[in-house]
Amino acid sequence: MSRSAKKKTRPSQPETSTPAGTPVFAGTILVLAIGLTWIFWYGLWSGGGLIGGDLYTYFFPQKTFFAERLQAGEFPLWNSNIGHGVPLVAESQTGAFYPFNYFAYRFLPVNTAYNFVQILHYILAFVFTGMYVRRLGYSLVAALFAGLVYTYGWFPSRICLEWAIIGGAWLPLTLWCVESFFQTRYWRYAILLCFALTMQILPGHFNLAFITQLMLVVYIPARIWVSRDETTEALKPYRRRTIILLLVAFISTYALSAVQLAPTWELKQLSQRAEVGERSHQPGYGHIPVWYLSQVVAPWAWYPYEVNLDAGLTAGSDATNQVEAHLYFGIASILLLIYGTWRGVWTRDRRLILLAVIGVLALLYTPGWLLPITKHLPGFSFFTGPGRYGILTTFAVAVIAGVCLERLTANWNRNLQLMVVAIICLFTTADFWIVSRYVTYAAIIPDPPINNLDRSALKKIVTDYGKPVRLFAPGANLPTLLGVASTPVYLGIGPEQYFNPKLTMPEPLPFKEPATPEQIAWLRNAGVTHILSQHPLDLNHWPVKPVWRDFDAVINPAWGRFDEPVYFYELQESRGRLAWKNPQENQNATLTGYRSNEIVIEAETPTEDTLILTDLMYPGWRVYVDGQPAEAELIEGMYRGVKLSAGKHEVVWAYQSGWFLIGAIVSCVTLLVLLTIAHFRFWHPILFQMKQRTMEVQPDIPASEITKKKK
Repeated sequence: MSRSAKKKTRPSQPETSTPAGTPVFAGTILVLAIGLTWIFWYGLWSGGGLIGGDLYTYFFPQKTFFAERLQAGEFPLWNSNIGHGVPLVAESQTGAFYPFNYFAYRFLPVNTAYNFVQILHYILAFVFTGMYVRRLGYSLVAALFAGLVYTYGWFPSRICLEWAIIGGAWLPLTLWCVESFFQTRYWRYAILLCFALTMQILPGHFNLAFITQLMLVVYIPARIWVSRDETTEALKPYRRRTIILLLVAFISTYALSAVQLAPTWELKQLSQRAEVGERSHQPGYGHIPVWYLSQVVAPWAWYPYEVNLDAGLTAGSDATNQVEAHLYFGIASILLLIYGTWRGVWTRDRRLILLAVIGVLALLYTPGWLLPITKHLPGFSFFTGPGRYGILTTFAVAVIAGVCLERLTANWNRNLQLMVVAIICLFTTADFWIVSRYVTYAAIIPDPPINNLDRSALKKIVTDYGKPVRLFAPGANLPTLLGVASTPVYLGIGPEQYFNPKLTMPEPLPFKEPATPEQIAWLRNAGVTHILSQHPLDLNHWPVKPVWRDFDAVINPAWGRFDEPVYFYELQESRGRLAWKNPQENQNATLTGYRSNEIVIEAETPTEDTLILTDLMYPGWRVYVDGQPAEAELIEGMYRGVKLSAGKHEVVWAYQSGWFLIGAIVSCVTLLVLLTIAHFRFWHPILFQMKQRTMEVQPDIPASEITKKKK
């Protein structure tokens, strides 16, 4: 039988899964999804960029290093610029294995790539929400309004949090996959669910992936056993098989994501978050104070002002901020919910009731009331921000409000319906646009600092220095944009050494006051070669040599210093990146190659001695002397060392992460298995069809066909 003939023999999908006018729906929703991003983020479309929040202290430093190494022909596993180095793939928020990140930062300038990824996920969130609503059988009106409320009610304030934009975009697709599987029982949707969940994990951070999976754990069994309709009634004979296949999809998600999860798991065990406590993090940070929930119905009472949500905190209370505590659905959505409840529009639909229950449960969790219990549970104890569960509440409200709008206008004159829907959507868009400009820590500017790297005077100075530079500077991580290492660091999850008071610089950090002798000794010992300061240093207290002072095209605007220059000094008597344990004459060591995954050193010593590299010692780093494996030494609790005999040697430090290798193998094998199953299920379905008497496996017949057979 030919391939085309095989396609014709496959059962058709039920009417609810492919509504009439699908091409019109696809075109309409895509055009509106793109158009809304132009309205909200025109500055990004026109080449501008974001500034504020974590952008220049967290995201851009990571993305810039990642992009530079990719464009240099190297896939970086290690970031040598953050402090004394961090495992780039393990820290995860670089999103090195996320497909959109790889191609964007491989081929586009950093700012363009960042804007592209942000805008793309706004489009995806809108489209996926519309797809889910249509899969439930509701109209285009409901789909479009739900997409508008979900995407622009929850996302805009979090434009400064890349992980929230990317992770939130995939949540509605997971529900679409589940409903599609319920309606058709095609394995392709279970496999696609695995890929959708994986796409939430690969960008890093994992918080929204965890929340999505919790939601599905409630949603799937509730839809099968409680929230019944024609679709789930048709699933009765296949409930066990349905649950098993979806459970396999969940398990496969972790296997498919192992390339990211495995090295992150290793880092977690060695990080400041290994244990929950004062030195690590507080899970309650980022909650929504109960009184602040009034923003849902009275945003004008809060948003035009700078609200100090931490005011009046009592002992033991956790802090929060406006972005984490943001929860707003729009005035029109609230009115539609009131109408829908009064008229029973959604209260007779068990699918919508289920969404409402999930939304209410999420809302009850946002103030952090349940943390005394949940903070002892895996996942809940690792992630901060109870307020982030509001994404489920927003999604539930969006879908229900969309259905209410559909039912409100369903029997109206066509022209009147279009006019009213257009007015409501325009009003809601304006409502969200205004709120998005009040509640955020990021602003769009036409000439972002990241675009000025080629004009940075400091970048040219450090490039011409001839040796690897390590800066001590305020604005953690920001100076790494210049292509240098910088300390102190800012990491959501990082090696424990960076948070150990015994290994870090004695407090308080000397950004304003002169450094103490102990702090100077620490800087020299840590291999800091230069100081970048926001004010002139007192040369009577600082052993430094002035190098440069002026306005820098990157650092000054990133710091918001438009009236004063920055000051750049060379620290005297620092041991730099390379040093000997027992310095003596006729010793030398030179870096001849310094890549992210490999460091090559030419060294010579008249007597046996230990060569110190002031980079972080971390599992996976292996050292080779003259081509032979050698024993690495931990120096001063933090740095790398290797003992060398008298003579000339070539020393090579290579990063060979065992956890990354294991994860990569597991991910590749899982991908191969899933693709093989997908291939045979689609092209050779007969191989999977067994008689009911011998096995409880049936060919994939749509729910509508099953219902017809029963009749």
